[in-house]
Amino acid sequence: MIMATPAAADPVAEIKAARAAYNAAIAARDAAGVRAALGEAYVGIAGTGGEAIIGAEAMTDYFARAFKTPGFLGFVRTPDVVTVANPPQRAMERGHWSGGSLNGRFSGEYLAVWVPTSQGWKLRSETFVTLGVTLGQAR
Repeated sequence: MIMATPAAADPVAEIKAARAAYNAAIAARDAAGVRAALGEAYVGIAGTGGEAIIGAEAMTDYFARAFKTPGFLGFVRTPDVVTVANPPQRAMERGHWSGGSLNGRFSGEYLAVWVPTSQGWKLRSETFVTLGVTLGQAR
């Protein structure tokens, strides 16, 4: 009898799947789904103003408010590179992002740090840099 064995864990695929779930939560305006991607000690640096968002609850609250804003279009983060440390105690994700509202659309690049937890890979930090801005008309 031949027994099938599960494939070895693939941290890069797991991180990309976690990023896709985070993007889907933003698109669905699902604050609980946003929260699920974040580690307890999360720190975010916003792209345009550079303000720090300290803590998973603070980032969840940020999105909960944004989801209620008329004209909010969301954000999409697209990984270009995911590099896992050896041993896999952390990983770096670098990519590009875009999003905003009817009042303005923004885009740029980001750097994220992921850490493994008993619930899967979670975001430890994200730093966004705004490189493009297109201002829109309020509707």
